Amino acid sequence: MNAEIGAKTKPTAADGDTPATVPHGVRRFAGFVVDLDRGELRVGGTAVSLRPKTFALLAYLAGRPGRLLTKDELIEAVWPDVTVTDDSLVQCVSELRAAFGDDGQSLIKTVPRRGYLLDATPVEATQADEASGIDANAAPPHNAVPQPAARSRSLPLLAAMAVAVALAGALWFGLGHRGQGGAVVSKNTITILPLAGVGGQNAADLAEAVTEDLTIEVSRLPDTVVIAHPAGPDSDVPSVGRRLNVDYVRSGSLQRQGEAVSIAVKLQTTAGGTLLWSERFDYAEQAGWNWRRDITARIANQLKVRIDDSGTPFDKPYAGRPLAAIDPTLQGWRILKRVYAHEEPQRARALFEQALQVDPDSASALSGLALSHITEVLNRSSKTPHNQIALAAQAIERSLALQPNDPRANYVRSLVLSTQGRIGEAEQAIQRALSLYPNHPRALQRLGFLKLQQGYPEEVAALVTLSLRLDPTNAEQVSLGHFTLGMAEFHLHHDDAAYEHMRQATISSPQNGFAWQWLAAIDALHGRTEQARMNLAEYQKRFPGHTIGSLKASELSRYSAFWQGRNRFYEGLKLAGLPE
Repeated sequence: MNAEIGAKTKPTAADGDTPATVPHGVRRFAGFVVDLDRGELRVGGTAVSLRPKTFALLAYLAGRPGRLLTKDELIEAVWPDVTVTDDSLVQCVSELRAAFGDDGQSLIKTVPRRGYLLDATPVEATQADEASGIDANAAPPHNAVPQPAARSRSLPLLAAMAVAVALAGALWFGLGHRGQGGAVVSKNTITILPLAGVGGQNAADLAEAVTEDLTIEVSRLPDTVVIAHPAGPDSDVPSVGRRLNVDYVRSGSLQRQGEAVSIAVKLQTTAGGTLLWSERFDYAEQAGWNWRRDITARIANQLKVRIDDSGTPFDKPYAGRPLAAIDPTLQGWRILKRVYAHEEPQRARALFEQALQVDPDSASALSGLALSHITEVLNRSSKTPHNQIALAAQAIERSLALQPNDPRANYVRSLVLSTQGRIGEAEQAIQRALSLYPNHPRALQRLGFLKLQQGYPEEVAALVTLSLRLDPTNAEQVSLGHFTLGMAEFHLHHDDAAYEHMRQATISSPQNGFAWQWLAAIDALHGRTEQARMNLAEYQKRFPGHTIGSLKASELSRYSAFWQGRNRFYEGLKLAGLPE
Protein backbone atom coordinates (compact mmCIF):
# COMPACT_ATOMS: atom_id res chain seq x y z
CA MET A 1 0.00 0.00 0.00
CA ASN A 2 2.92 2.31 -0.59
CA ALA A 3 2.59 3.51 -4.16
CA GLU A 4 2.06 7.20 -4.82
CA ILE A 5 -1.49 8.50 -4.49
CA GLY A 6 -2.94 8.95 -7.91
CA ALA A 7 -0.62 6.46 -9.56
CA LYS A 8 -1.68 5.96 -13.16
CA THR A 9 -3.08 2.57 -13.98
CA LYS A 10 -3.94 0.85 -17.19
CA PRO A 11 -7.26 -0.98 -17.21
CA THR A 12 -6.97 -4.75 -16.88
CA ALA A 13 -9.51 -7.51 -16.45
CA ALA A 14 -8.52 -7.96 -12.82
CA ASP A 15 -8.01 -4.26 -12.17
CA GLY A 16 -4.41 -4.80 -11.17
CA ASP A 17 -5.19 -7.38 -8.53
CA THR A 18 -3.16 -10.20 -10.08
CA PRO A 19 -0.08 -10.35 -12.27
CA ALA A 20 -0.48 -10.60 -16.02
CA THR A 21 0.87 -14.14 -16.20
CA VAL A 22 -0.02 -16.70 -13.56
CA PRO A 23 2.18 -19.84 -13.52
CA HIS A 24 0.83 -23.27 -12.64
CA GLY A 25 1.98 -26.25 -10.62
CA VAL A 26 3.48 -26.79 -7.17
CA ARG A 27 6.91 -25.58 -6.04
CA ARG A 28 8.22 -27.62 -3.10
CA PHE A 29 11.00 -26.58 -0.74
CA ALA A 30 12.21 -27.82 2.64
CA GLY A 31 9.61 -26.64 5.16
CA PHE A 32 7.20 -24.97 2.76
CA VAL A 33 5.20 -25.47 -0.42
CA VAL A 34 4.06 -22.85 -2.95
CA ASP A 35 0.88 -24.18 -4.57
CA LEU A 36 0.39 -22.05 -7.68
CA ASP A 37 -2.83 -23.75 -8.73
CA ARG A 38 -4.53 -23.06 -5.39
CA GLY A 39 -2.82 -19.71 -4.91
CA GLU A 40 -1.62 -20.88 -1.50
CA LEU A 41 1.53 -20.91 0.64
CA ARG A 42 1.77 -23.77 3.12
CA VAL A 43 4.37 -23.63 5.88
CA GLY A 44 4.65 -26.85 7.83
CA GLY A 45 1.44 -28.06 6.20
CA THR A 46 -0.52 -25.02 7.41
CA ALA A 47 -1.96 -22.50 4.92
CA VAL A 48 -0.64 -18.97 5.50
CA SER A 49 -2.75 -16.02 4.37
CA LEU A 50 -1.09 -13.66 1.87
CA ARG A 51 -2.33 -10.69 -0.12
CA PRO A 52 -2.65 -11.39 -3.89
CA LYS A 53 0.36 -9.21 -4.78
CA THR A 54 2.49 -10.77 -2.05
CA PHE A 55 1.66 -14.25 -3.32
CA ALA A 56 2.42 -13.14 -6.89
CA LEU A 57 5.87 -12.04 -5.75
CA LEU A 58 6.39 -15.35 -3.95
CA ALA A 59 5.34 -17.27 -7.07
CA TYR A 60 7.89 -15.37 -9.17
CA LEU A 61 10.69 -15.93 -6.64
CA ALA A 62 9.80 -19.61 -6.23
CA GLY A 63 10.10 -20.10 -9.98
CA ARG A 64 13.66 -18.75 -9.89
CA PRO A 65 15.24 -19.96 -6.62
CA GLY A 66 18.87 -19.04 -6.02
CA ARG A 67 18.81 -16.39 -8.73
CA LEU A 68 19.37 -12.68 -8.08
CA LEU A 69 16.34 -10.75 -9.35
CA THR A 70 16.50 -7.01 -9.80
CA LYS A 71 13.87 -4.70 -8.37
CA ASP A 72 12.87 -3.59 -11.85
CA GLU A 73 12.34 -7.19 -12.96
CA LEU A 74 10.21 -7.98 -9.91
CA ILE A 75 8.09 -4.84 -10.23
CA GLU A 76 7.48 -5.53 -13.92
CA ALA A 77 6.48 -9.13 -13.12
CA VAL A 78 4.13 -8.37 -10.24
CA TRP A 79 2.73 -4.97 -11.32
CA PRO A 80 2.86 -5.16 -15.14
CA ASP A 81 0.11 -2.58 -15.72
CA VAL A 82 0.51 -0.33 -12.69
CA THR A 83 3.00 2.40 -11.86
CA VAL A 84 4.26 1.82 -8.30
CA THR A 85 7.29 2.82 -6.25
CA ASP A 86 9.89 0.54 -4.69
CA ASP A 87 7.94 0.78 -1.43
CA SER A 88 5.28 -1.59 -2.76
CA LEU A 89 7.93 -4.21 -3.49
CA VAL A 90 9.57 -3.68 -0.09
CA GLN A 91 6.24 -4.20 1.68
CA CYS A 92 5.58 -7.47 -0.15
CA VAL A 93 9.06 -8.75 0.65
CA SER A 94 8.59 -7.83 4.29
CA GLU A 95 5.22 -9.60 4.40
CA LEU A 96 6.82 -12.74 2.97
CA ARG A 97 9.58 -12.63 5.56
CA ALA A 98 6.98 -12.28 8.28
CA ALA A 99 5.03 -15.22 6.86
CA PHE A 100 8.17 -17.40 6.93
CA GLY A 101 9.45 -16.09 10.26
CA ASP A 102 12.55 -15.03 8.32
CA ASP A 103 13.69 -12.30 10.72
CA GLY A 104 17.34 -12.92 9.87
CA GLN A 105 16.64 -12.62 6.11
CA SER A 106 18.28 -15.99 5.52
CA LEU A 107 15.55 -17.21 3.17
CA ILE A 108 14.70 -14.08 1.18
CA LYS A 109 17.99 -12.24 0.91
CA THR A 110 18.51 -8.60 0.05
CA VAL A 111 21.46 -7.85 -2.21
CA PRO A 112 22.16 -4.13 -1.54
CA ARG A 113 21.42 -1.81 -4.48
CA ARG A 114 20.71 -4.82 -6.72
CA GLY A 115 17.64 -6.85 -5.73
CA TYR A 116 16.47 -10.01 -3.96
CA LEU A 117 16.94 -13.76 -4.19
CA LEU A 118 15.13 -16.74 -2.71
CA ASP A 119 17.88 -18.80 -1.06
CA ALA A 120 16.10 -22.15 -1.16
CA THR A 121 16.65 -25.37 -3.07
CA PRO A 122 13.66 -27.18 -4.64
CA VAL A 123 13.13 -30.70 -3.33
CA GLU A 124 11.16 -33.72 -4.41
CA ALA A 125 7.61 -34.18 -3.11
CA THR A 126 8.58 -36.81 -0.51
CA GLN A 127 11.42 -34.69 0.89
CA ALA A 128 9.24 -31.59 1.09
CA ASP A 129 6.43 -33.43 2.78
CA GLU A 130 8.76 -35.01 5.33
CA ALA A 131 10.28 -31.62 6.12
CA SER A 132 6.83 -30.09 6.42
CA GLY A 133 5.39 -32.89 8.54
CA ILE A 134 2.55 -33.73 6.12
CA ASP A 135 1.32 -36.80 4.30
CA ALA A 136 2.67 -36.84 0.76
CA ASN A 137 -0.44 -38.58 -0.51
CA ALA A 138 -2.95 -36.29 1.18
CA ALA A 139 -4.32 -33.14 -0.40
CA PRO A 140 -4.39 -30.08 1.86
CA PRO A 141 -7.66 -29.82 3.79
CA HIS A 142 -10.40 -28.03 1.95
CA ASN A 143 -13.91 -29.25 2.66
CA ALA A 144 -13.01 -31.86 5.24
CA VAL A 145 -12.28 -30.90 8.83
CA PRO A 146 -8.55 -31.50 9.47
CA GLN A 147 -7.60 -33.85 12.26
CA PRO A 148 -5.40 -32.65 15.09
CA ALA A 149 -2.88 -35.42 14.61
CA ALA A 150 -1.93 -33.97 11.22
CA ARG A 151 -0.34 -30.98 12.93
CA SER A 152 2.89 -31.89 14.69
CA ARG A 153 4.12 -30.05 17.77
CA SER A 154 7.75 -31.05 17.10
CA LEU A 155 8.29 -29.42 13.72
CA PRO A 156 11.50 -27.58 12.80
CA LEU A 157 11.56 -23.89 13.72
CA LEU A 158 10.24 -22.70 10.36
CA ALA A 159 7.28 -25.06 10.46
CA ALA A 160 6.58 -24.55 14.16
CA MET A 161 6.08 -20.83 13.58
CA ALA A 162 3.45 -21.37 10.87
CA VAL A 163 0.44 -20.72 13.06
CA ALA A 164 1.85 -17.54 14.55
CA VAL A 165 3.00 -16.13 11.22
CA ALA A 166 -0.43 -16.64 9.68
CA LEU A 167 -1.44 -13.72 11.88
CA ALA A 168 1.82 -11.84 11.43
CA GLY A 169 1.68 -12.01 7.65
CA ALA A 170 -1.81 -10.53 7.58
CA LEU A 171 -1.43 -7.97 10.35
CA TRP A 172 2.17 -6.87 10.81
CA PHE A 173 2.04 -3.88 8.52
CA GLY A 174 -1.40 -2.84 9.65
CA LEU A 175 -0.58 -3.13 13.33
CA GLY A 176 3.10 -2.34 13.63
CA HIS A 177 4.71 -4.36 16.38
CA ARG A 178 4.40 -4.65 20.12
CA GLY A 179 7.01 -2.90 22.22
CA GLN A 180 7.75 -2.92 25.92
CA GLY A 181 4.72 -3.38 28.11
CA GLY A 182 2.74 -4.90 25.24
CA ALA A 183 1.97 -1.52 23.65
CA VAL A 184 1.34 -1.46 19.91
CA VAL A 185 4.23 0.37 18.21
CA SER A 186 3.72 1.93 14.80
CA LYS A 187 4.47 5.06 12.86
CA ASN A 188 0.94 6.37 13.37
CA THR A 189 -1.74 5.52 15.91
CA ILE A 190 -5.18 7.03 15.48
CA THR A 191 -8.74 6.67 16.70
CA ILE A 192 -11.78 7.40 14.56
CA LEU A 193 -14.41 8.96 16.81
CA PRO A 194 -18.08 8.34 15.98
CA LEU A 195 -19.51 10.94 13.64
CA ALA A 196 -22.36 12.84 15.26
CA GLY A 197 -25.49 12.25 13.14
CA VAL A 198 -27.65 15.31 12.48
CA GLY A 199 -31.05 14.89 10.86
CA GLY A 200 -32.92 12.13 12.66
CA GLN A 201 -32.45 8.39 13.13
CA ASN A 202 -31.52 7.75 9.50
CA ALA A 203 -28.67 10.25 9.86
CA ALA A 204 -27.49 8.53 13.06
CA ASP A 205 -27.53 5.12 11.37
CA LEU A 206 -25.61 6.42 8.37
CA ALA A 207 -23.12 8.24 10.63
CA GLU A 208 -22.36 4.95 12.37
CA ALA A 209 -21.89 3.18 9.03
CA VAL A 210 -19.58 5.93 7.72
CA THR A 211 -17.54 5.76 10.93
CA GLU A 212 -17.05 2.03 10.37
CA ASP A 213 -16.21 2.57 6.68
CA LEU A 214 -13.48 5.05 7.59
CA THR A 215 -12.16 2.89 10.41
CA ILE A 216 -11.70 -0.01 7.98
CA GLU A 217 -10.12 2.14 5.27
CA VAL A 218 -7.66 3.94 7.56
CA SER A 219 -6.64 0.62 9.12
CA ARG A 220 -5.43 -0.42 5.64
CA LEU A 221 -2.98 2.49 5.42
CA PRO A 222 0.68 1.48 5.83
CA ASP A 223 2.35 2.08 9.20
CA THR A 224 -1.00 2.96 10.75
CA VAL A 225 -2.89 1.43 13.66
CA VAL A 226 -6.52 2.30 14.35
CA ILE A 227 -7.56 1.97 17.99
CA ALA A 228 -11.32 1.54 18.33
CA HIS A 229 -13.20 4.59 19.46
CA PRO A 230 -15.16 5.00 22.70
CA ALA A 231 -18.88 4.26 22.48
CA GLY A 232 -20.11 7.86 22.57
CA PRO A 233 -18.97 11.23 21.23
CA ASP A 234 -16.34 13.10 23.24
CA SER A 235 -15.34 16.68 22.51
CA ASP A 236 -12.19 16.58 24.63
CA VAL A 237 -9.78 15.31 21.99
CA PRO A 238 -6.58 15.38 24.11
CA SER A 239 -8.36 13.41 26.84
CA VAL A 240 -9.56 10.77 24.38
CA GLY A 241 -6.14 10.53 22.77
CA ARG A 242 -4.36 10.08 26.08
CA ARG A 243 -6.88 7.52 27.31
CA LEU A 244 -6.39 5.43 24.17
CA ASN A 245 -2.66 6.19 23.92
CA VAL A 246 -2.89 7.34 20.29
CA ASP A 247 -1.18 10.14 18.35
CA TYR A 248 -4.18 11.40 16.37
CA VAL A 249 -7.94 11.72 16.80
CA ARG A 250 -10.36 12.12 13.91
CA SER A 251 -13.77 13.57 14.78
CA GLY A 252 -16.66 15.18 12.97
CA SER A 253 -20.35 15.18 12.15
CA LEU A 254 -22.71 14.03 9.43
CA GLN A 255 -25.80 15.85 8.23
CA ARG A 256 -28.35 14.13 6.07
CA GLN A 257 -31.47 15.15 4.23
CA GLY A 258 -32.71 12.30 2.08
CA GLU A 259 -29.81 11.28 -0.13
CA ALA A 260 -27.94 14.58 0.33
CA VAL A 261 -25.10 14.05 2.82
CA SER A 262 -22.58 16.51 4.25
CA ILE A 263 -19.68 15.24 6.35
CA ALA A 264 -17.51 17.63 8.36
CA VAL A 265 -14.20 16.08 9.44
CA LYS A 266 -11.22 17.26 11.42
CA LEU A 267 -7.95 15.65 12.44
CA GLN A 268 -6.20 16.70 15.65
CA THR A 269 -3.12 15.66 17.56
CA THR A 270 -3.39 14.24 21.04
CA ALA A 271 -0.52 16.47 22.15
CA GLY A 272 -2.31 19.74 22.81
CA GLY A 273 -5.24 19.02 20.50
CA THR A 274 -3.58 20.85 17.59
CA LEU A 275 -5.86 21.01 14.55
CA LEU A 276 -4.00 19.51 11.59
CA TRP A 277 -6.78 19.55 9.03
CA SER A 278 -10.51 20.10 8.65
CA GLU A 279 -12.75 19.83 5.62
CA ARG A 280 -16.37 19.39 4.60
CA PHE A 281 -17.40 16.77 2.05
CA ASP A 282 -20.74 17.34 0.33
CA TYR A 283 -22.57 14.65 -1.63
CA ALA A 284 -25.70 15.90 -3.39
CA GLU A 285 -26.94 12.45 -4.37
CA GLN A 286 -26.49 8.86 -3.30
CA ALA A 287 -24.69 7.87 -6.51
CA GLY A 288 -21.77 10.06 -5.43
CA TRP A 289 -21.33 8.64 -1.92
CA ASN A 290 -17.60 7.86 -1.90
CA TRP A 291 -16.32 9.02 1.47
CA ARG A 292 -14.15 5.93 1.72
CA ARG A 293 -11.94 7.22 -1.09
CA ASP A 294 -12.24 10.95 -0.48
CA ILE A 295 -11.73 11.21 3.28
CA THR A 296 -9.19 8.40 3.58
CA ALA A 297 -6.96 10.01 0.96
CA ARG A 298 -6.93 13.29 2.94
CA ILE A 299 -6.12 11.47 6.18
CA ALA A 300 -3.31 9.59 4.42
CA ASN A 301 -1.83 12.90 3.28
CA GLN A 302 -1.85 14.27 6.81
CA LEU A 303 -0.29 11.10 8.22
CA LYS A 304 2.33 11.26 5.44
CA VAL A 305 1.62 7.75 4.21
CA ARG A 306 0.92 6.70 0.67
CA ILE A 307 -1.91 4.63 -0.75
CA ASP A 308 -1.20 1.78 -3.14
CA ASP A 309 -4.05 1.93 -5.64
CA SER A 310 -3.05 -1.53 -6.87
CA GLY A 311 -4.11 -3.15 -3.59
CA THR A 312 -7.37 -5.04 -3.14
CA PRO A 313 -10.15 -2.49 -3.73
CA PHE A 314 -13.10 -2.29 -1.39
CA ASP A 315 -16.51 -2.93 -2.79
CA LYS A 316 -18.90 0.03 -2.92
CA PRO A 317 -21.84 -1.00 -0.75
CA TYR A 318 -24.07 1.96 -1.64
CA ALA A 319 -23.49 2.17 -5.40
CA GLY A 320 -26.77 1.76 -7.27
CA ARG A 321 -28.68 0.77 -4.14
CA PRO A 322 -32.11 2.36 -3.47
CA LEU A 323 -32.48 4.36 -0.27
CA ALA A 324 -35.54 2.32 0.63
CA ALA A 325 -33.18 -0.65 1.03
CA ILE A 326 -30.18 1.19 2.48
CA ASP A 327 -31.98 2.62 5.52
CA PRO A 328 -33.46 -0.61 6.95
CA THR A 329 -30.13 -2.34 6.27
CA LEU A 330 -28.27 0.27 8.32
CA GLN A 331 -30.85 -0.05 11.10
CA GLY A 332 -30.47 -3.83 11.13
CA TRP A 333 -26.69 -3.65 11.45
CA ARG A 334 -27.03 -1.10 14.24
CA ILE A 335 -29.20 -3.57 16.18
CA LEU A 336 -26.83 -6.51 15.61
CA LYS A 337 -23.95 -4.54 17.10
CA ARG A 338 -25.90 -4.30 20.34
CA VAL A 339 -27.48 -7.70 20.94
CA TYR A 340 -28.57 -7.71 24.57
CA ALA A 341 -31.76 -9.77 24.32
CA HIS A 342 -32.90 -12.91 22.49
CA GLU A 343 -35.38 -11.05 20.30
CA GLU A 344 -32.91 -8.53 18.85
CA PRO A 345 -31.53 -10.79 16.07
CA GLN A 346 -35.15 -11.35 15.00
CA ARG A 347 -35.79 -7.59 14.92
CA ALA A 348 -32.69 -7.09 12.81
CA ARG A 349 -33.68 -9.94 10.51
CA ALA A 350 -37.07 -8.35 9.83
CA LEU A 351 -35.29 -5.17 8.70
CA PHE A 352 -32.91 -7.05 6.41
CA GLU A 353 -35.84 -8.95 4.88
CA GLN A 354 -37.62 -5.63 4.34
CA ALA A 355 -34.53 -4.29 2.53
CA LEU A 356 -34.24 -7.41 0.38
CA GLN A 357 -37.84 -7.10 -0.75
CA VAL A 358 -36.87 -3.74 -2.25
CA ASP A 359 -33.37 -4.74 -3.37
CA PRO A 360 -32.81 -8.53 -3.62
CA ASP A 361 -29.13 -7.97 -4.52
CA SER A 362 -28.17 -5.88 -1.50
CA ALA A 363 -24.94 -7.60 -0.40
CA SER A 364 -24.97 -5.75 2.93
CA ALA A 365 -28.53 -6.84 3.71
CA LEU A 366 -27.68 -10.43 2.76
CA SER A 367 -24.65 -10.56 5.07
CA GLY A 368 -26.72 -8.97 7.84
CA LEU A 369 -29.44 -11.56 7.27
CA ALA A 370 -26.83 -14.32 7.59
CA LEU A 371 -25.48 -12.81 10.80
CA SER A 372 -28.96 -12.52 12.32
CA HIS A 373 -29.44 -16.27 11.86
CA ILE A 374 -25.97 -17.29 13.00
CA THR A 375 -26.11 -15.05 16.10
CA GLU A 376 -29.05 -17.06 17.40
CA VAL A 377 -27.21 -20.30 16.70
CA LEU A 378 -24.04 -19.16 18.45
CA ASN A 379 -26.02 -17.79 21.41
CA ARG A 380 -27.72 -21.21 21.64
CA SER A 381 -31.13 -19.59 21.48
CA SER A 382 -32.11 -21.05 18.10
CA LYS A 383 -34.99 -23.52 18.08
CA THR A 384 -34.06 -24.76 14.58
CA PRO A 385 -30.25 -24.41 14.40
CA HIS A 386 -29.72 -26.64 11.37
CA ASN A 387 -32.29 -24.71 9.35
CA GLN A 388 -30.86 -21.35 10.41
CA ILE A 389 -27.31 -22.43 9.58
CA ALA A 390 -28.46 -23.44 6.10
CA LEU A 391 -30.25 -20.09 5.60
CA ALA A 392 -27.20 -18.20 6.83
CA ALA A 393 -24.89 -20.14 4.51
CA GLN A 394 -27.10 -19.41 1.52
CA ALA A 395 -27.29 -15.69 2.34
CA ILE A 396 -23.57 -15.18 2.98
CA GLU A 397 -22.51 -16.96 -0.20
CA ARG A 398 -24.85 -14.73 -2.20
CA SER A 399 -23.45 -11.68 -0.43
CA LEU A 400 -19.84 -12.58 -1.16
CA ALA A 401 -20.65 -13.36 -4.79
CA LEU A 402 -21.84 -9.75 -5.06
CA GLN A 403 -19.13 -8.11 -2.92
CA PRO A 404 -16.19 -10.48 -2.33
CA ASN A 405 -13.96 -7.85 -0.73
CA ASP A 406 -16.29 -6.89 2.10
CA PRO A 407 -14.39 -7.66 5.35
CA ARG A 408 -17.62 -7.81 7.35
CA ALA A 409 -19.10 -10.45 5.04
CA ASN A 410 -15.90 -12.52 5.18
CA TYR A 411 -16.10 -12.36 8.98
CA VAL A 412 -19.70 -13.57 8.90
CA ARG A 413 -18.71 -16.38 6.55
CA SER A 414 -16.19 -17.55 9.14
CA LEU A 415 -18.96 -17.72 11.73
CA VAL A 416 -21.14 -19.73 9.37
CA LEU A 417 -18.34 -22.17 8.53
CA SER A 418 -17.58 -22.72 12.20
CA THR A 419 -21.21 -23.62 12.93
CA GLN A 420 -20.93 -26.20 10.15
CA GLY A 421 -17.95 -27.75 11.91
CA ARG A 422 -15.57 -26.58 9.15
CA ILE A 423 -13.11 -25.02 11.57
CA GLY A 424 -10.09 -25.00 9.25
CA GLU A 425 -12.05 -23.19 6.55
CA ALA A 426 -13.45 -20.81 9.15
CA GLU A 427 -9.89 -19.87 10.08
CA GLN A 428 -9.07 -19.18 6.43
CA ALA A 429 -12.15 -16.96 6.15
CA ILE A 430 -11.18 -14.98 9.25
CA GLN A 431 -7.68 -14.52 7.86
CA ARG A 432 -9.28 -13.18 4.70
CA ALA A 433 -11.32 -10.72 6.77
CA LEU A 434 -8.16 -9.58 8.58
CA SER A 435 -6.34 -9.04 5.27
CA LEU A 436 -9.14 -6.64 4.31
CA TYR A 437 -9.52 -5.02 7.75
CA PRO A 438 -6.19 -5.45 9.58
CA ASN A 439 -7.29 -3.76 12.82
CA HIS A 440 -10.50 -5.78 13.27
CA PRO A 441 -10.63 -6.55 17.03
CA ARG A 442 -13.51 -8.99 16.85
CA ALA A 443 -11.89 -10.94 14.02
CA LEU A 444 -8.72 -11.26 16.10
CA GLN A 445 -10.78 -12.60 18.99
CA ARG A 446 -12.55 -14.99 16.69
CA LEU A 447 -9.25 -16.25 15.35
CA GLY A 448 -8.16 -16.93 18.92
CA PHE A 449 -11.36 -18.86 19.57
CA LEU A 450 -10.82 -20.94 16.42
CA LYS A 451 -7.33 -21.82 17.67
CA LEU A 452 -8.93 -23.01 20.90
CA GLN A 453 -11.46 -25.12 19.02
CA GLN A 454 -8.63 -26.82 17.16
CA GLY A 455 -6.98 -27.76 20.45
CA TYR A 456 -4.32 -25.05 20.64
CA PRO A 457 -5.17 -22.94 23.71
CA GLU A 458 -1.57 -21.74 23.99
CA GLU A 459 -2.04 -19.71 20.79
CA VAL A 460 -5.06 -17.77 22.04
CA ALA A 461 -3.57 -15.18 24.41
CA ALA A 462 -1.46 -13.22 21.90
CA LEU A 463 -4.40 -12.78 19.52
CA VAL A 464 -7.00 -11.84 22.10
CA THR A 465 -4.69 -9.55 24.06
CA LEU A 466 -3.96 -7.64 20.86
CA SER A 467 -7.69 -7.36 20.16
CA LEU A 468 -8.20 -5.84 23.61
CA ARG A 469 -5.46 -3.32 22.93
CA LEU A 470 -7.21 -2.34 19.70
CA ASP A 471 -10.64 -2.00 21.33
CA PRO A 472 -10.15 -1.20 25.03
CA THR A 473 -13.37 0.71 25.71
CA ASN A 474 -16.14 -1.48 24.24
CA ALA A 475 -17.60 -3.29 27.24
CA GLU A 476 -19.04 -6.16 25.20
CA GLN A 477 -15.79 -6.64 23.32
CA VAL A 478 -13.74 -6.54 26.54
CA SER A 479 -16.10 -9.05 28.15
CA LEU A 480 -15.86 -11.39 25.17
CA GLY A 481 -12.07 -11.08 25.21
CA HIS A 482 -11.78 -12.05 28.85
CA PHE A 483 -14.24 -14.88 28.28
CA THR A 484 -12.11 -16.29 25.45
CA LEU A 485 -8.92 -15.88 27.48
CA GLY A 486 -10.61 -17.61 30.41
CA MET A 487 -11.55 -20.63 28.32
CA ALA A 488 -7.99 -20.91 26.99
CA GLU A 489 -6.50 -20.73 30.49
CA PHE A 490 -8.91 -23.42 31.68
CA HIS A 491 -7.90 -25.71 28.83
CA LEU A 492 -4.28 -25.13 29.91
CA HIS A 493 -5.26 -26.14 33.49
CA HIS A 494 -4.61 -22.62 34.78
CA ASP A 495 -7.86 -22.53 36.72
CA ASP A 496 -7.07 -19.50 38.89
CA ALA A 497 -6.22 -17.38 35.85
CA ALA A 498 -9.31 -18.72 34.06
CA TYR A 499 -11.52 -17.79 37.00
CA GLU A 500 -10.15 -14.24 37.10
CA HIS A 501 -10.78 -13.73 33.38
CA MET A 502 -14.35 -15.01 33.73
CA ARG A 503 -14.89 -12.69 36.67
CA GLN A 504 -13.63 -9.77 34.59
CA ALA A 505 -15.99 -10.84 31.79
CA THR A 506 -19.00 -10.54 34.11
CA ILE A 507 -17.79 -7.18 35.43
CA SER A 508 -17.40 -5.76 31.92
CA SER A 509 -20.79 -7.12 30.85
CA PRO A 510 -23.06 -8.77 33.42
CA GLN A 511 -25.23 -9.98 30.52
CA ASN A 512 -22.45 -12.37 29.46
CA GLY A 513 -24.31 -15.38 30.81
CA PHE A 514 -21.78 -17.94 29.66
CA ALA A 515 -19.09 -16.42 31.88
CA TRP A 516 -21.29 -17.15 34.92
CA GLN A 517 -21.51 -20.73 33.67
CA TRP A 518 -17.74 -21.11 33.64
CA LEU A 519 -17.41 -19.56 37.09
CA ALA A 520 -19.86 -22.17 38.37
CA ALA A 521 -17.91 -25.03 36.79
CA ILE A 522 -14.55 -23.89 38.17
CA ASP A 523 -16.03 -23.29 41.65
CA ALA A 524 -17.50 -26.79 41.66
CA LEU A 525 -14.25 -28.43 40.53
CA HIS A 526 -12.46 -26.77 43.44
CA GLY A 527 -15.02 -27.65 46.08
CA ARG A 528 -16.66 -24.22 46.39
CA THR A 529 -20.13 -25.76 46.27
CA GLU A 530 -22.24 -22.85 47.49
CA GLN A 531 -20.50 -20.32 45.25
CA ALA A 532 -20.89 -22.71 42.31
CA ARG A 533 -24.64 -22.90 42.85
CA MET A 534 -24.92 -19.10 43.08
CA ASN A 535 -23.04 -18.60 39.82
CA LEU A 536 -25.03 -21.34 38.12
CA ALA A 537 -28.23 -19.57 39.17
CA GLU A 538 -26.96 -16.37 37.48
CA TYR A 539 -26.34 -18.34 34.31
CA GLN A 540 -29.72 -20.07 34.37
CA LYS A 541 -31.43 -16.72 34.93
CA ARG A 542 -30.08 -15.62 31.56
CA PHE A 543 -30.26 -18.96 29.73
CA PRO A 544 -33.03 -21.10 31.23
CA GLY A 545 -33.58 -24.67 30.12
CA HIS A 546 -30.03 -25.60 29.15
CA THR A 547 -28.70 -29.04 30.10
CA ILE A 548 -25.26 -30.61 29.86
CA GLY A 549 -26.52 -32.72 26.97
CA SER A 550 -27.88 -29.74 25.02
CA LEU A 551 -24.70 -27.76 25.57
CA LYS A 552 -22.48 -30.61 24.42
CA ALA A 553 -24.65 -31.09 21.34
CA SER A 554 -24.13 -27.44 20.41
CA GLU A 555 -20.33 -27.64 20.55
CA LEU A 556 -18.83 -27.19 17.10
CA SER A 557 -15.36 -28.68 17.43
CA ARG A 558 -14.54 -32.25 16.46
CA TYR A 559 -10.92 -32.06 17.61
CA SER A 560 -9.90 -34.57 20.27
CA ALA A 561 -7.36 -32.15 21.80
CA PHE A 562 -10.19 -29.66 22.35
CA TRP A 563 -12.41 -32.23 24.05
CA GLN A 564 -9.68 -33.30 26.44
CA GLY A 565 -10.02 -29.90 28.08
CA ARG A 566 -13.71 -29.39 27.47
CA ASN A 567 -14.86 -32.57 29.18
CA ARG A 568 -13.40 -31.31 32.46
CA PHE A 569 -15.58 -28.21 32.12
CA TYR A 570 -18.70 -30.35 31.78
CA GLU A 571 -17.64 -32.36 34.82
CA GLY A 572 -17.62 -29.07 36.73
CA LEU A 573 -21.07 -28.11 35.46
CA LYS A 574 -22.40 -31.48 36.58
CA LEU A 575 -20.92 -30.94 40.06
CA ALA A 576 -22.44 -27.44 40.14
CA GLY A 577 -25.89 -28.95 39.61
CA LEU A 578 -26.70 -28.38 35.93
CA PRO A 579 -29.07 -31.18 34.81
CA GLU A 580 -27.64 -33.79 32.46
